[in-house]
Amino acid sequence: MKKVIANLRAACHSRRAQESRSGFRVSTLDSRSSLWLAGNDRWNTLAVGLSLLAFVAITASSAHALEFKPYGRGAFSQIAKAHAGRPLMIHFWSVTCPPCLAELAQWAQMTAEHKDVDIVFVNVDSEEDRARAAARAEKAGLGKSAHYGFADDFVEKLYFEADKTWRGELPFTTLVAPDGGVIAVTGAIDDPLVLQWLKKHR
Repeated sequence: MKKVIANLRAACHSRRAQESRSGFRVSTLDSRSSLWLAGNDRWNTLAVGLSLLAFVAITASSAHALEFKPYGRGAFSQIAKAHAGRPLMIHFWSVTCPPCLAELAQWAQMTAEHKDVDIVFVNVDSEEDRARAAARAEKAGLGKSAHYGFADDFVEKLYFEADKTWRGELPFTTLVAPDGGVIAVTGAIDDPLVLQWLKKHR
């Protein structure tokens, strides 16, 4: 950001120097011409200022946009280890899975109601669909949640690490107890297994 501002200032100084050398600003101009030139200078300064403000706004917006941490081989055990001692839900979803999208808002509600449970979201889409996934998650109210995205072409290995019987069906959620015990659930958020597990770990 500082470099961009410095470059813009340098460009402005360079232009003024060129005008001075070329005699563009001469004392023989009448008062109306001088006013017109001065007005142009003010408009140029205003344009540069507005451009800088727009750049800062875009940069700030990008900095706060939802980001997906890479989810590769070994990620499942790393996440489980990072949340050891607390009940953990790891939810796998995709923008190409209608049931996944339909229940995103319910997941947002669950994260708000169950502060005693850690919830992590893993998007299984390719990089090409990651922007769409971010937009859908943010729209559902999950912008502040922990998000990961598949970052390994050997997806079968990623499936196997989460559950040895999982073949990629979605929605898919793993329920990791504080003692490390894992229950895998293929299906909706209101599956009886999920509800029972939440009740047990409240």
